Amino acid sequence: RIYRGAHLDAISFTVGGIGTGCIQMNGKAERAIWQIFNNFDGGPLPNSFFAMAAEAPGKEPVVRVLQTTPAGPFPPMQDLSFRGEYPFAWYTLHDKESSVTVALEAYNPFIPLDAKNSAIPCAIFNITLENTAKHPVTGAILALQQNAVGYDGTSPILANRNRGYGGNRNRILREGPATLLRMTADIPLTAPTWGDMVLFTPEVATAIPGVANLQAARDALVAALNEPPAIPHDEAGPSPAGQTLDGAIIVPFRMRPDERRTVSFVLTWSFPNARHGGEIAGWEHTGNMYHNWWQDALDVAKYLLANLPKIEHDTRLYHDLFYQTNLPWWLKDRITSQTAILRSKTCFWAADGYFGAWEGCQPNGGCCAGNCTHVWHYAQAHARLFPSIARRMREETFAYQKPDGSLPHRHPSLPPAFDGQCGDLLGAYREHLCSPDGAWLAALWPKVRKAMEHTISHWDPDEDGVLAGAQWNTLDGELGGSTSWMGTLYLAALEACARMAELNGDTASASRYRRIRASGAIRQNQTLWNGEYYIQIPDPQPRQDYGTGCEIDQVLGEWWARQVGIPNAYPVERVRSALKSLIRYNFQPDFHGITQVPRKFVADDDAGMQMITWPHGPRPVPTILYGDEVMTGFEYSAAGAMLQHGLLREALMVIHAVSNRYDGRKRTNLTPGGFASWGYSGNPFGDDECGKFYARAMSIWSALLAAQGFVYDGPEGTIGFQPVWQPHQHVSFFTAAEGWGVFRQNRSGGVQRSKIELAWGKLFLRSVLLQLPRAQIRRQPQVLLNRRPIPAEAHSSGETLIIHLKTPITMEAGSSIEIVVS
Repeated sequence: RIYRGAHLDAISFTVGGIGTGCIQMNGKAERAIWQIFNNFDGGPLPNSFFAMAAEAPGKEPVVRVLQTTPAGPFPPMQDLSFRGEYPFAWYTLHDKESSVTVALEAYNPFIPLDAKNSAIPCAIFNITLENTAKHPVTGAILALQQNAVGYDGTSPILANRNRGYGGNRNRILREGPATLLRMTADIPLTAPTWGDMVLFTPEVATAIPGVANLQAARDALVAALNEPPAIPHDEAGPSPAGQTLDGAIIVPFRMRPDERRTVSFVLTWSFPNARHGGEIAGWEHTGNMYHNWWQDALDVAKYLLANLPKIEHDTRLYHDLFYQTNLPWWLKDRITSQTAILRSKTCFWAADGYFGAWEGCQPNGGCCAGNCTHVWHYAQAHARLFPSIARRMREETFAYQKPDGSLPHRHPSLPPAFDGQCGDLLGAYREHLCSPDGAWLAALWPKVRKAMEHTISHWDPDEDGVLAGAQWNTLDGELGGSTSWMGTLYLAALEACARMAELNGDTASASRYRRIRASGAIRQNQTLWNGEYYIQIPDPQPRQDYGTGCEIDQVLGEWWARQVGIPNAYPVERVRSALKSLIRYNFQPDFHGITQVPRKFVADDDAGMQMITWPHGPRPVPTILYGDEVMTGFEYSAAGAMLQHGLLREALMVIHAVSNRYDGRKRTNLTPGGFASWGYSGNPFGDDECGKFYARAMSIWSALLAAQGFVYDGPEGTIGFQPVWQPHQHVSFFTAAEGWGVFRQNRSGGVQRSKIELAWGKLFLRSVLLQLPRAQIRRQPQVLLNRRPIPAEAHSSGETLIIHLKTPITMEAGSSIEIVVS
């Protein structure tokens, strides 16, 4: 998608590492919001931009700031277009007075399974220039940067003045050919604002430690067209109290006609004295994880100078392979765009290793504290891309387990939420599947078993598989009685725990859990099915119920189950009917005349799927909260379930409606406040719910898993693909425990070719699962490892083909395994 005009108004693209803070770039190519100072309040940092001067023979130089808003004496570029495929942002800037076209790329390293190199406190900018004239052009690129050490991230900055500034120092350093501008300040090491920043380019350049003002910066840029300006000193400062310094790096260039040239700049930062969390007593952590790896911003810069070629290669490899996926372009953008949430202030990574998670972001703080389990269990992207982070989050929750086995729905000690409790049990199984061996689960299993026992004894004491009593949940209320929403989560958690029990030699618990699941599947279907969809049977005591309503999460447990290889507990045709009912009753082509309370997230002209409707009767009183709202994380999980159950058109319609709502146009007149969308919406990179960059939206990753029919068990060495999207010609990106790559499948001329290409890391394999078309003649397949036959045995179960390798293998990056069935 190319964003232009009004579609640029809501762009806010996060550039920064996981848990490092970020810089948000807007649709004008401005670095509009700076959140690298352990701050939520964000605004622009003055005198921090890129500019260009270009001179044709016999003409006056054209000077422009590389954005569409002016910066003092620097006029803006006339217009731009934007393309974002996370983690990359690309701006193409145009100005009719210049023959040099400019493309600005911004990103931070993002490498699946490599959490450290995806958590580097830096922003990387590549400026690509092209001379479109028939004559040579002389020019220079200016990177101007304010030394913001001492800034608290909240108080106003006027030019170079702020109450926290003073004693700021800039120093020019050389590391081989690289030119570095290091920014520090004379403040105590224990001060909250202590730290440093480094701006560098990997090539020889002119660096100015102290730039008096913007006019002086412009003069230096123009002077560099003829010869490098004389810089008498490599240091500047200390600055007076209340003031700081601006520094600059200038890279000259000369280009022949049609020549292209790329100039790179990297900004690194380190502000280690962070205080995270709050809002809930006991949920406070200090420091930043990145400070355990790099002692300061200069250390980060040196690390990148030594390692950036490999890190950039791997980041581009991930992007390029993901975008080889042949899903619709807008769906690929939806899936990748929500990973921006991991780089937002929704997440922090403390010095003690604690990975902290708000639900979303308010304007001046996190929104809803405590690693909320009933929200984060929807999120799937982080667990597939960074399994080590997911395991860490699971360990954190189980570390706060209470003596009765319950898990707090908010760290450290809030009471359990039923959906969050089941989500943690299912998450534990997912994290095991995404591990290279069973050691992690073996250590956690006693706590997992204790949590399952609490779930049974507290909500299903008669062990018939039907829930009763108050069930606090993600709609911030106590649901009562039996529902398919909570019921399917319970049944999925029972089977997940049964499997984990077997893996740890506890066959008695496994048998008991499966007996309860079997009973619950029968009883729930007998009592909750109304012929179209699943309803609620409330407790005698009214709670925050929905009764006969058609609820968006009514088969949420089946969605979860399919992602971890657990078969349906409910009849497939009933599940399909329930999901079709969501389209019939809950999906709205627009919201004119439709009430959205208590919060309005969708503009009247846009489409979306409401949480609950009551097509067959009045809503109960009291009723469940948020039933009239529209929230993307729920829409994505429902659409994922539709894909899992073969409802492709319905699923794509739901997700496409969300894509259209977040198309870069700014929707206003929505519910204001930090617990909503702040009154506006439309940013493609991080959806709204209870705040911006809301974690539940990472449920969209389930659409990829469902489309490719992904099956995976890392310790067992099993991987499978049973695509529902274009099985005759399918390409999709996948991640495993220790590696990632692309799956390709082609069916033509009576032959099915299925190929797993490993691009990064390694992949342990014992068996491969594939799906065959109904008309397929099943013969012994040919299995090729790097084009050479290897011995294997195969058998079919229905339409599933199971290939067992006679000798397990460990694939390395660059290798492939292909299965050919004639």
